[in-house]
Amino acid sequence: MKKSFVYILLIIVISMFASVFSVSAADKPVTVGFAAASSGWPWYATFIQHVEDRCAKNGWESIILSADADVATQLNQVLDLIEKKVDYIIIGPLDAKASIPAIKKAHEANIPVIVIGNDLDKEYWDYVAAIRVIDDRDLGRNSAEIMAEVLKDSPSKKIFVVDGLAGQPAVTLRWEEMKPVFEKNGIEVVASEYADWDMVKAITVTEDMITRFPDIDAIFSMDGSMTPGIVQVLEESGMEDIPVVGLGGTATELELVKEGKVVGTACQSPGMNAEDAMDAIEALEAGETIEKRMTVNTPKTFAANADDCPGDW
Repeated sequence: MKKSFVYILLIIVISMFASVFSVSAADKPVTVGFAAASSGWPWYATFIQHVEDRCAKNGWESIILSADADVATQLNQVLDLIEKKVDYIIIGPLDAKASIPAIKKAHEANIPVIVIGNDLDKEYWDYVAAIRVIDDRDLGRNSAEIMAEVLKDSPSKKIFVVDGLAGQPAVTLRWEEMKPVFEKNGIEVVASEYADWDMVKAITVTEDMITRFPDIDAIFSMDGSMTPGIVQVLEESGMEDIPVVGLGGTATELELVKEGKVVGTACQSPGMNAEDAMDAIEALEAGETIEKRMTVNTPKTFAANADDCPGDW
């Protein structure tokens, strides 16, 4: 009788503990980890804000890590997120191929990965839950076509490009579409120099370029974060009649488009990209089947339709 009572008491205690642990697990908030390329880049600053806002709205937790443009740091940060046992990982890979080992590790740990920013080759799609990217090929082609329109009646078609960050997929993919457009329209790229998505560096690059190529016909900016620096140099040098074509649609770049200081740009929105990524996570959390890869629209933008571009970075 005494033993039976002890057994019954033990069962009750075990049941109580099981109930507590069950409730605790159910109450544990979803944690989203974000391995950002660099929080110092305006595009990523906007993206991060949207992720944090959506997580807060859902009562979820977010862990934001910035690689500060260093590939090795980013890979270690993904491993750190895996170690922390987050529920989802968003990664904006600095180098898509270099990120694969870390992405595979997350896949092995059954942590869904959402790739944003830079696209992923199809052979690696099985390792990720979703890809939500802005199509850099479209961005490059659209801005290159704007440049072709600008120079179509010009007897000379020499341009220089203020480029992004060496080796980054966004740069490579944009050039893949820019080059054929330039070649088809007889546009000669006399020089291209990296400014690392940085306006201050873009100023230095532009100053150097106009000194070396004073007879240039137009300037192509690889990113809206650098465009204001280019315009500033032209104005200070009395060369504001040289056409500038942008890419990206930052808030400051759009203002320059509206003012007629930049001919046009291809619009992209990190906010829209972030919302798409968070939509994917919410759908996965609800047990829904989602499309593997989706892209965000990147329309050509001029003064007449500049208000249609969010300009959220």
